[in-house]
Amino acid sequence: MVIAPNLLQQLLFDVMFFFEAQMQTVFGDTATLYILFIYRLLGAVMIAWMISLLFILAGPFRQGQREGWYAVTASIVVWFLIDSGFSISTGFWQNAVFNTILFVLFLIPLAATYHHFHDVSNSKKLDSIV
Repeated sequence: MVIAPNLLQQLLFDVMFFFEAQMQTVFGDTATLYILFIYRLLGAVMIAWMISLLFILAGPFRQGQREGWYAVTASIVVWFLIDSGFSISTGFWQNAVFNTILFVLFLIPLAATYHHFHDVSNSKKLDSIV
């Protein structure tokens, strides 16, 4: 994003939110810059969230601590419900569809590891799965 800052905007953002080329001209320069600022800020928050999840996965989750599984699961469920709810309520159903795809991709490994965290005999180490 530093080397080619507009590449992601053109490949993903414009495709998702500006289906017609004329729609981008509806906003003035100030509004367009503000929209880009908000989405870049949200991107930074998402990156920070993923770094936090990485540390949870490398620590408590890998050690088989039930709290690690709950931390990952709760953060993903809360993100999905809030983000998708706001997306649908404001008319951006496309984002809710995208969220649903990501949500399912997150849930697959969580469902696969559920029994390792909730079976007392398997809750010591998860090195074999992570």
